[in-house]
Amino acid sequence: MRALTLAAMMLGALGTLALVASSARADGLSGRETQRLLRGESVARGQSVLVGDRKYVGGVSYVILDGSADDVARLLADVNVWKRVLPKTRSARPVGTVGRDVLLELTNGTLLLEATYTMRLHRVADGVKFWLDRARHHDVKDAWGFVRIEPMTGGRSLVTYGVLIDVGGGVARELFEGPVRELAMSVPDRLRDLVIERAAAGQRASR
Repeated sequence: MRALTLAAMMLGALGTLALVASSARADGLSGRETQRLLRGESVARGQSVLVGDRKYVGGVSYVILDGSADDVARLLADVNVWKRVLPKTRSARPVGTVGRDVLLELTNGTLLLEATYTMRLHRVADGVKFWLDRARHHDVKDAWGFVRIEPMTGGRSLVTYGVLIDVGGGVARELFEGPVRELAMSVPDRLRDLVIERAAAGQRASR
């Protein structure tokens, strides 16, 4: 019975994330949000979702990058990039594959407190989906997410990042729920900064 309950909760979380993903389209942005994106800023919409006795935090955020959709997709295929763009990441290393999916072990945190877990990265036509590999050691209860890349005119791309994370209950939820949500929503900013940094490095190398 416990296994069936857990399976139902996991399917419920996945269904919720699918709803978040389906609503995370650029045409749902307000005029003010669109202007912010065109100025190079990111736009974030935090969310909290209850699934049984679990509480998932995260949301959806957007950013426009100078680079084609293919360029951004190639960037996300680099494991070292995930280490750069996921906040507070102390290590990121591939630990295997499942079919064409990459299993990426991540350790996030500080010298005083850190969490290690493994995410499964699944390439799709317009980006990447990822979720927690529960068969391996995981210091977070659950996590789901996606990166969607949509081509724009002028060689730019709209990147949508969505994530839901269950940090656990009790003290863990009280202490870390807010900071985890805030850090999760910073991923598009970090990805934009990396793209700018690499473009500048390329310009210097070409001189």
